[in-house]
Amino acid sequence: MATRTSARRKGRGIYTRGAAVRQSPGSKGRTLPEYLDKSEVDALIKAAPHPQAVLLMLMQWRAGLRVSEALAVEVSDLKLDSERPTLTVRQAKGGRTRLVPVHDELSSACSNAVAYGQVRRGRLIQVTRSTAWRWVKHAADRAMELGAISTGRKVGTHTLRHSAARHWLSSGIPINVVSRWLGHASLQTTLVYLEILPDPLGQMDRVQ
Repeated sequence: MATRTSARRKGRGIYTRGAAVRQSPGSKGRTLPEYLDKSEVDALIKAAPHPQAVLLMLMQWRAGLRVSEALAVEVSDLKLDSERPTLTVRQAKGGRTRLVPVHDELSSACSNAVAYGQVRRGRLIQVTRSTAWRWVKHAADRAMELGAISTGRKVGTHTLRHSAARHWLSSGIPINVVSRWLGHASLQTTLVYLEILPDPLGQMDRVQ
């Protein structure tokens, strides 16, 4: 009995990426979101096979889009010529349309796609989800070969969305704003990111 109790205590509060989250009896276990740090995302994007793959990854990383949302973005959804560029997400989960701000890095990539990629109307990235997944897998394998991302990490298209949410929180964006940018129907859904970033503003440093 003592050994069993000791083992339980030893495991309390220790979660690793991909580890099952303890929940109340009778509830289904779930896993923590897989994510990459900013330097790892930068390495992933650098290893992208071509500009279209870069644009896809930037849409998921800088705008927090689901892969289906990123692939549905059309030229007309972009408003890049204003002081605060925006992107309208029309093919969102649950049919909800939302407006998200466009980061400078993404704005530049979108502008280049329109100016030099001969994309004047319609979808910016005209490929299937399976192709998009292969692009990210190719970049992840390359980044791992170069040692920029640890070998064996599970990296997919949704990893970029998770990474965006965590990065926003660590940058001081309020969780309700992050929830709105992600297009979550409930703030409860967004709270999972506090499990992989429990102290986004470093408030424990203020505790004396």
